Amino acid sequence: MAVTAALVGPAFAAGTTERRKVDVCIYGGTSGGVIAAVALAKLGRSVLVIEPTRHVGGMTSGGLGWIDYGRASTIGGLTKQYFDDVRAYYADAKVSNNGWSVEPHVAEEIFEKLIAQHKVEVIRETRLAAVKKSGRRIRSITLDKAPVDSRGAPAALPQERSFLVIEAAMFMDCSYEGDLLAGVGVSHRSDREGHDEFNEKYAGVSYTELATEQAKDPKAVKIPLRIDPYVRPGDPASGLIPFVSPAALTTEGRRDPAVQAYNFRLCLTKNDPLPIAPPANYDPRNFELVCRYLAALDAVHEPLLPGDLYFNFGIKLPYPHPRLLKITRLMRGKTDVNSGSCGISMDFVHGGAEKYANGSWMERAKIWRAHEEYQRGYLYFLQTDERLPEWLRQEISPWGLPKDEFCDTGGWPTQLYIRQARRMVSQFVISQSFCEHPVAREDSVGCGSYSLDSHVCQRLVKDGAVIHEGGFYHRLGNSYPIPYASMVPREDECENLFVTFCVSTTHVAFASVRMEPPFMILSESAALAADQALEEGTSIQKINLAKLRKRLLAAGQIL
Repeated sequence: MAVTAALVGPAFAAGTTERRKVDVCIYGGTSGGVIAAVALAKLGRSVLVIEPTRHVGGMTSGGLGWIDYGRASTIGGLTKQYFDDVRAYYADAKVSNNGWSVEPHVAEEIFEKLIAQHKVEVIRETRLAAVKKSGRRIRSITLDKAPVDSRGAPAALPQERSFLVIEAAMFMDCSYEGDLLAGVGVSHRSDREGHDEFNEKYAGVSYTELATEQAKDPKAVKIPLRIDPYVRPGDPASGLIPFVSPAALTTEGRRDPAVQAYNFRLCLTKNDPLPIAPPANYDPRNFELVCRYLAALDAVHEPLLPGDLYFNFGIKLPYPHPRLLKITRLMRGKTDVNSGSCGISMDFVHGGAEKYANGSWMERAKIWRAHEEYQRGYLYFLQTDERLPEWLRQEISPWGLPKDEFCDTGGWPTQLYIRQARRMVSQFVISQSFCEHPVAREDSVGCGSYSLDSHVCQRLVKDGAVIHEGGFYHRLGNSYPIPYASMVPREDECENLFVTFCVSTTHVAFASVRMEPPFMILSESAALAADQALEEGTSIQKINLAKLRKRLLAAGQIL
């Protein structure tokens, strides 16, 4: 099962065959995990990285080819060096590159090179089983061997239980799920706060009627779109069409368990691609919502046009963000494909995102595979269904999976885009107000700057029409500091664990902090802080923060 605080306890299970001891153990070979490991290795620390999948780099090498970086001026240290390495790679290959986009295999190659150069050991296809604590300190973690399946999805059951015990003086949770922080018993949450908890405009339940433009540009004229949700239009007794929830509407601003939808960020090409095969359970009726969306656009004389599918293709769009699909041009004929702004797209709304963080590995495996089935079905539908305009089918048909990306999973991404899972609750919680009106912090360990960007959480029915719930996009006029206190637990809960992705924020603030560059930046800062805590022989909460600030600035971090 996914690790919870209940798993804190004896780490020595029957069948344990190996025991390791290092200065720092990093759980998660994500982009942040690799950066943290390299920073520690450069300082001469012994470090071990545990990665549940086969691959390192997380989303940065798992399909997120177009990086949402916010302000480039806020990115320093090893994170800046990584992106400089991306630029250098393409310059050597004589391929035009803007410096913030990358083919997945190139990103992974750079991460693997960093690991090899600094002799960082990564143990792959291995996941947390139990945690042993003594007082406020983690003493060791026990790991299960659990190879992923042929599609890259987690194994429902481990191949070998308790095969490895790792002792370390310091631990870092660089996972997207926050399994280690939960296993240690650190306070956390995985829901959305209500409006009144932090007085946040975008907090809690919020309803959005479908329109021709979904709020990427506040000045854009929005024409309401009415989409009938019933199998037989106008007849509630006929039931709802697929991917529309029967859940009752609740009060706006109310706390809610639903979180923003997940997806796979696909890399597609037209250059001799692998065809996108439909799932075994493919049923075109599952995508009736797409047909009704296109009909609603036609009804208000705002039909979908070919240019509405593309971003960064040199096409002047009538909308600031593509609809139905967002196909972003990368290099060498490749793309990064994300959900379109209409909310009826590649995001698997009601695909189980709210269950993922605290779900068993069996449930996580089902959710992972269901996302692939949904997205394969969605793309196959766009390519083949005769109810769609002929131009649309012809536009989508040439796209397929590159033969030189994700070679061990048939071209399908190896990392599900877990946009949000657990969030630690520490002494300081970053909120919407802090992001919008930041206050200078002497304990800043990096900066965030991207917009508050949450994808749709639910698709519901109001007054006989489909509406969306939970999505928002709000540009920030500034960057903001990320305090040290937001990535360390309360001292009475744990004094040797850093958390660098599932940091202490509200749901609204996490919609900005969750981006890959801040994750990488915080991970390097945590690595330097871990080294300093070891030098000073103290808890991570009691290190000399003035000294840490000087070290971070010397390392090139932007504070």
